[in-house]
Amino acid sequence: MSHFLADCATAEAASVPLPREVHPSYSDPNADILLESGDGVEFHVHSLIMKMSSGFFRDMLGLPGNLDNQEPIVMEESAIIVGKLLDLVYPNTGSPEIDPSLIWEVATAGDKYDMPPALRNLRYIVESKMHANQLDPIVTYSYACRFGWEDVAKAASTKTLDIDLSTLDESQISIMDCRGLFRLQNLHRARREAAFELLDIAYEPDSHHVAFHRCTTGQLFEPINSCCMTRGDFPFWILLKQSVSRELEKFSSGKTLHDDEFWRRSEFNELWKTSFPSHKCNGYDCKAFDRLATKLEVLRVLNSEHVPKTV
Repeated sequence: MSHFLADCATAEAASVPLPREVHPSYSDPNADILLESGDGVEFHVHSLIMKMSSGFFRDMLGLPGNLDNQEPIVMEESAIIVGKLLDLVYPNTGSPEIDPSLIWEVATAGDKYDMPPALRNLRYIVESKMHANQLDPIVTYSYACRFGWEDVAKAASTKTLDIDLSTLDESQISIMDCRGLFRLQNLHRARREAAFELLDIAYEPDSHHVAFHRCTTGQLFEPINSCCMTRGDFPFWILLKQSVSRELEKFSSGKTLHDDEFWRRSEFNELWKTSFPSHKCNGYDCKAFDRLATKLEVLRVLNSEHVPKTV
């Protein structure tokens, strides 16, 4: 008999549902609907707020009888993602702190449940973290294109100039739509081509091109000897141009051109001399390329408005 009673008690205990975990920030007893995350955490929320902030919930809760149903609405996302999503739309919660590794999961959920207010608030967080270099530029650019955040996409595209696009793996490329990928590749290519064209030596002081006088003393001098005016056509300058272009193929930002190591390469040594093989100066005041001045002039042109920086 005692065994029978014990078995009955065990069966009765097993039939009593265990209390669910309730998210502490969303436990209002006056809330009229329940959400349940994919990992079993309940959120007591208000239908009015959900309908105002989400097209998905507005349509769902607008169906007859849905507000009277006490069963929780089950969401696939984890509790931390659901919580951050609610933080973005609930009034008086302020701007939530979202770990950079979770931002795009939250954004994807906001898009899935048609929550424009959440995406709008998340956009400001993304901009802040991007400027603080806390987000991957390629991933940020990809999602910004997906959500139509054009200004974020432009800013992120500039940060991708420090990345060699040929090194991207399949996972990075797969999240980017075809148009976004084309625009990014076109930016990097257009930047290289514009810079290469502007490396043709100019002798006019107001030219957009590399100015010869700024590659020497930095002071405008007139007249320029005819022999000096041919320096831009000689092999050593052409070699420098091609070398700069190869660096821009790897990093369109030209970040390696900031290092003195590039400019001290032995193949450029003849360029820094007043005369070199096949080129003899005729005048006493002939000017040679100065290594530091040439570096600064090339960087000036590369950072000018005539070389594109964003998609």
